[in-house]
Amino acid sequence: MLPQNFVPFNRQSGWLPEPNRESFRMFFEMILKTDPKELAPSVQALKELIQGNDVLTYLADNAFQQNDNIVHANQSTQEAPIPRIPNLEVLLHGFNTILNLPPQYINNDLVGLPFSAFVVGIDATLGGSTLFRLPMFNEKMKAILDDWAKFLVTPASAAGFMVDGEQWLSDTAKKQYDFPIWKKDSETLPYWKSWDSFFTREFLDPKASRPVAAPDSNQVVISPNDGSLFCWQPQVKRKDVFWLKGMPYSLDDILSSSDPVQNAVIEKYKLREMFEGGYVFQTYLNPYNFHRWWVPVNGKVLFDPLVVPGCFFSKLVLPDYGGATTASTPYLSEANARGIIVFETEDYGNVCCIPLGMSEVSTVQFDATMKQGAIVTKGQEMGMFHYGGSSFVVIYQNLPDKQLVFMNDKNELYPQQPPPPGSSAGASNYPTNIASQIGQWFCKCSGE
Repeated sequence: MLPQNFVPFNRQSGWLPEPNRESFRMFFEMILKTDPKELAPSVQALKELIQGNDVLTYLADNAFQQNDNIVHANQSTQEAPIPRIPNLEVLLHGFNTILNLPPQYINNDLVGLPFSAFVVGIDATLGGSTLFRLPMFNEKMKAILDDWAKFLVTPASAAGFMVDGEQWLSDTAKKQYDFPIWKKDSETLPYWKSWDSFFTREFLDPKASRPVAAPDSNQVVISPNDGSLFCWQPQVKRKDVFWLKGMPYSLDDILSSSDPVQNAVIEKYKLREMFEGGYVFQTYLNPYNFHRWWVPVNGKVLFDPLVVPGCFFSKLVLPDYGGATTASTPYLSEANARGIIVFETEDYGNVCCIPLGMSEVSTVQFDATMKQGAIVTKGQEMGMFHYGGSSFVVIYQNLPDKQLVFMNDKNELYPQQPPPPGSSAGASNYPTNIASQIGQWFCKCSGE
């Protein structure tokens, strides 16, 4: 039996329109009706991979066939708008078109994940979900998303910042991301020179906008990122299995890499043993959040951080017509592209930070100062998402004489599994602003 608050069809974090919105249909029509152009080399490479492998061809054809079933079922239930993707050519044409589109508003609804929106009718199929898990597919998909990232640093990607009152400069959008508090590239239109410049924007006054809680004390635990609480879990296990109810975390899977060099680092420092029995605190970000991360402790960097390759469109909860894959968040911590960095403290154990990609939002960049042996302080820049990353996992080491209690600065306890987001922006009732208190360590022996 699923938890009462489990809503896989429309649980989302603000990156895509809600189901049944006309804006979804308009987006699909815009993509599908665009005149085909010569495929970009990265898209052509994906085409050649699929057509040159009988298994991949079978999986893709199965996805397109089952997509037709979903479309017909949707016509009777009107559960969500689903595009008809009949074959590989249409899929690749869609990818090719999106390569030159920034995240945009349609009818005042944000289509912030255009690739995810386009594949929503095939990732819910057995063939599609299997295809999207394969490393060879994801390797080619990464090249496509890297091309998209190159577009997102160009002036053309700032199209949504050209007219005051429209797109990202509409009154509604400005209110969502609190327009006045951010540094701009210019005080005149378009304010930001590219989409990526907007996405990685900084505060005008960080101390005023996000003051660091107890900067000199590791007893007070702070959030390394802006976001909202998805869940927290104590006594995390080295090995566990995913199931719809509870969806636990598995350290052996989270702290792993398909790259043997990276896996050797993980083995050398015995990260799975280090954090066994510890605490996991996971948040998700909406499109309007601050997309940089700050160091959560005073301590030392244990090793050069890792950027682990992974999946882009794989998810556990199917179908996910709502689009942001939030319901699969714990699973994504072991399957998707992610970063791994560990901070060593003298008084409250070690802390592992994992910036996590979701869908095409999967690019992580650690700050150049985050090197092995570097001394760091709470609130110091750790890194950022370059249109990449919409979740963040923090793992705290289990300490035999101390207990970590997750609560805000008003001493209000965080629920272990809060309800889904309740607003169109995807923010829950449990925000976790960067540098704000999310917990405190207490001594077990003193009875505090």
